Amino acid sequence: SLIAVGVLLLAAVVALGVFGVPYVRALTTDRTTAEMRDDALIGAQQVAINLNNADSANLDQSIENMRSSVTGDEMTTYLQTVQDSITDELRNSGSKADTEVVQSALTELNTDDRTATALVVVRVTTTQGNQFVKNQLGMRLGMVEIDGVWKAQSADPIGSRLDLGSGTLPAADGSTPAPDATPAPGSGTEAPASGAPAPTTEGGDSGGQ
Repeated sequence: SLIAVGVLLLAAVVALGVFGVPYVRALTTDRTTAEMRDDALIGAQQVAINLNNADSANLDQSIENMRSSVTGDEMTTYLQTVQDSITDELRNSGSKADTEVVQSALTELNTDDRTATALVVVRVTTTQGNQFVKNQLGMRLGMVEIDGVWKAQSADPIGSRLDLGSGTLPAADGSTPAPDATPAPGSGTEAPASGAPAPTTEGGDSGGQ
């Protein structure tokens, strides 16, 4: 019986050597794919934020944040054009766009090419003076991993920009101050907070529409 147990044990070890390695490899591959999927989605979320955030008090840095999130001649050239078109009036407008991710999903992932497609819905709050405007918009981002960083090589709008309302910001004490003479951002009478979040996103405005 001892010999029989030894034979069974040897058979089990051989089976593990034959079948276990592919099994372990499959687990490793699945885990690697899952990690890549998570990294690509997190990268897409950050790209969407960077492409829509803008601060008129430091527009050059805002553009640099956008540029760090994209790759490819088309998008980098576009952002340079935006930067070159920034006027003193825009720099002094006091506008600021803050972005938060509402929903996001990865629809495609190519582990060989290290590319992905992501759908991201963001809410952008643009303020100017004591006025604010909120918008929601969707973006389809073509992502590619470069040196461990996921960047957008394309950005396209999904549907129309959704107006979530506008108004006057409450004062520090909670009261509602009287509106000032500064037009609300997005009213069409002032410069937007940013020239463009992406080449094809609603004319390139960063949430000031």
